[in-house]
Amino acid sequence: MFSKIRAARRAVELRNQLQAARFSRREIAKLGLIAGGAYWAQGASLRQALAASTASPRTTPWQEPLPIPGPADEDGSDAYPYNEAEHQYCANRFRMQRWIHLEVRERSHRFAKEYGESKIWTYGKEFGGPLIDVRYNQPFCLHIENDLDSVEDHEGFGHPEIAPHLHNFHTASESDGGPWNWIHPEDNPSGKPNIRNFHYAMARAGFDKKKGIPAKWVDPVSGGDLRETLTTMFIHDHRPEFTAANVYKGMVAMVRAFDDDDTGDETTGWRLPSGKYDVPLILADKKFDPDGELEFNQFSIDGWLGDKLTVNGKIQPYMDVERRKYRFRVLNGGPSRFYNLVLRKDGADQPFHQISQSGNLLPRSRKDITSIQLWVAERSDIIIDFKKFKKGDKLYLSNNLVMMADGRGIDRGKTTNPDSPSNQILEFRVGGLPETADESVVPNAFRPLPSVNLNEVVKVREWELGRLNGMWHINGKFWDPDIDHSPEFLMNPPNQVRRNSAEIWKIRSTSGGWDHPMHIHFEEGIITSINRRAVAEEDRYRTDIYRFGGNERVDEMEIFLRFRDFPDPEYSYKSKDSGRYVMHCHNTMHEDHAMMATWNIVD
Repeated sequence: MFSKIRAARRAVELRNQLQAARFSRREIAKLGLIAGGAYWAQGASLRQALAASTASPRTTPWQEPLPIPGPADEDGSDAYPYNEAEHQYCANRFRMQRWIHLEVRERSHRFAKEYGESKIWTYGKEFGGPLIDVRYNQPFCLHIENDLDSVEDHEGFGHPEIAPHLHNFHTASESDGGPWNWIHPEDNPSGKPNIRNFHYAMARAGFDKKKGIPAKWVDPVSGGDLRETLTTMFIHDHRPEFTAANVYKGMVAMVRAFDDDDTGDETTGWRLPSGKYDVPLILADKKFDPDGELEFNQFSIDGWLGDKLTVNGKIQPYMDVERRKYRFRVLNGGPSRFYNLVLRKDGADQPFHQISQSGNLLPRSRKDITSIQLWVAERSDIIIDFKKFKKGDKLYLSNNLVMMADGRGIDRGKTTNPDSPSNQILEFRVGGLPETADESVVPNAFRPLPSVNLNEVVKVREWELGRLNGMWHINGKFWDPDIDHSPEFLMNPPNQVRRNSAEIWKIRSTSGGWDHPMHIHFEEGIITSINRRAVAEEDRYRTDIYRFGGNERVDEMEIFLRFRDFPDPEYSYKSKDSGRYVMHCHNTMHEDHAMMATWNIVD
């Protein structure tokens, strides 16, 4: 037993050396090391190193309170100089009104009392922070500063060149944060700046083409389609080949969007739970080495599953709640685990309400449900009313979904005990009644879905998801940043979409039983058929994550998508990059190992 532990430790040490050397997936493959059997590091083979893992040291649950991220720092435009001409629709339509500063730094963080400090990377002062609140029709700038160590001085897993992406906002390509034009760390030898501005118009899709939008649903300020409103988003890193590692290391933060209906005030609009009763929950499973430090394997091709469940960067914290309604914005931060969340008390499921899916408010609330499934990058807003419980009661947010150990996805047909301590995520401790009456409500309905008009469709575009030589591809091609960034590719992009048009994207998975949460940047879509069967209108919803695999074995779906507004016809600055977006698997281990494709919107 002890010899196996020693061998595992040697293998982990070797893998950490390779990660610290910033080897990418392509470099490992080119060197033939993944298949190699040469022995390194005192008897640990490279194959063992790339797959090595040990069980995390034990922890005691419910020892620390749930951390709640604080607000992002704001300042005036003088503090964050910018050039309006660099941003589409900025000078001529949506001038910036707010400036939010994010400083990416390495910090020390303790995931549990029993563990030592781990090195993490964050957008703010804490794991999973800061909390970024924005409002429709208030354009803003994210001023992002990369203060990580230089590439040469970097140690540990991840890559200090970063590409922040606001998932999944209706955004110009230069501010989308796709896997190109990353921000270099400070003191880099190239002399390139470590600061970049991202402009967000805070306008709904359809602001440049109102045709087809009923007058009732036209935003009177920006002209966009009110039915296209997003509510819960998040920002995460998108550095190609290192996305999973950088996000796992802490580069994720919640974004809450408000408007005249979802106001952030319990006395106006829809009167949803607000203020301190509107709580972000960022779920992420982690694994730790025998010394209690954060462990990761960025060479894992299939998936990475941790054995410790964290919320907002803490392993199994508790939260004191009052006897009233709370809105929880739940994000699956990945990289590979899916969840089926249940609320438990005394061995029984407790009902709650769901009001959004993948960041989009549902047409109608799903009331008194007892479970909700979240794949990687999905967000769901749920409302729990603690008023019916007694002071001193304890409830648990638990997971009862079983994943296959190889990262293939859901272990279909298997269940697990949600009351087992290893499956419990967050403990709610019920206190007394609030000092002021609970004025919040759970509306029965929000806004209807935008119409699906097949007469608008100008093209049916087909995509095939597959597995080849142990890696992942789309339409038979491995995404390669060297090819994607080449002048030839930029001048003649292979996947061109017409501006202000609609398409059907037919996506088919041939990867042999693997689960893929596919993500399409820029636009929300509506699934119209699954496995060649039409989806009834009452079962449709807007989403940016499309589940392939799963319990129902989805192998094919058709998605209705509109591509509107961008690129700005008057935009010329760095025009070769305008209109570029990507589609990829949001099991970010699959994304990093080539399951991504670039597409362009063109006039």
